[in-house]
Amino acid sequence: MVESYINENFKAVKSKHSSSETLQRWRKVCGVVKNPKRRFRHTANISKRHEAAAMRRTNQEKLRVAVLVSRAAFQFIQQGMKPSDNKVPDDVRAAGYQICANELGSIVEGHDMKKLKFHGRVSGIAEKPCTSTPNGLSTDKGSLNRRQELFGINKFTESEPRGFLVFVWEALQDMTLMIPAVCAFVSLIVGVATEGWPTGAQDGLGIVSSILLVVFVTAISDYRQSLQFRDLDKEKKKISIQVTRNGYRHKMSIYELLPGDIVHLAIGDQVPADGLFVSGYSMLIDE
Repeated sequence: MVESYINENFKAVKSKHSSSETLQRWRKVCGVVKNPKRRFRHTANISKRHEAAAMRRTNQEKLRVAVLVSRAAFQFIQQGMKPSDNKVPDDVRAAGYQICANELGSIVEGHDMKKLKFHGRVSGIAEKPCTSTPNGLSTDKGSLNRRQELFGINKFTESEPRGFLVFVWEALQDMTLMIPAVCAFVSLIVGVATEGWPTGAQDGLGIVSSILLVVFVTAISDYRQSLQFRDLDKEKKKISIQVTRNGYRHKMSIYELLPGDIVHLAIGDQVPADGLFVSGYSMLIDE
């Protein structure tokens, strides 16, 4: 009886690939069944199918928007670098240079290959600050001084050394000295109140003098150590490198480096400056 009813009214219900309308009508007819999860385990959940399809369309739309945005950004980057982006200051241009320090820094620090290609790669950049890859800079003092004025010295601004009073203040922050200081203050008040001045202040003043002696000895020791460390740091920074100028190699300090110098690197060399690789092989650096 049930089988004939099903065959007559639900011929379109197939075991596989049934339409959504047929499956929905089948679920409505069999809406009240015992253990529906088990009964409909082989029948597709139409509502869940619609939700999955809507989510799939949403994800496709987000992906399409992301692709369009990234493509537009890439085109903007490709077309955004124009000759007008490289604005050379008047004083730099008057000195005969066609590129400024900020532009050189942005190329090297940002690893900007597009700007590097725009300026003519290494050979083109070498021409703009008036240098030569085989001969380097000229040794003319006036030209070197002018270049240093425009591009700056190859040295970080050092912080001012701390004074002696700073070390005295730091020594006073020691907790082992704060406790005796409080005791000395209490002793002074009690002694002066009971025995009067100066007899009652002798114990307190003795503690204060002991504290001051410890503070000044500690501050002097720390101050002398800071001076020694500063001298050692200066000695450590005295690094010499090989540079080509006027066609000849010169040994000079790293602080005398200028934009346009051709530096010769060997194993273990330290060059605290950004640069472009001109020629060589098997070079590994630690930035």
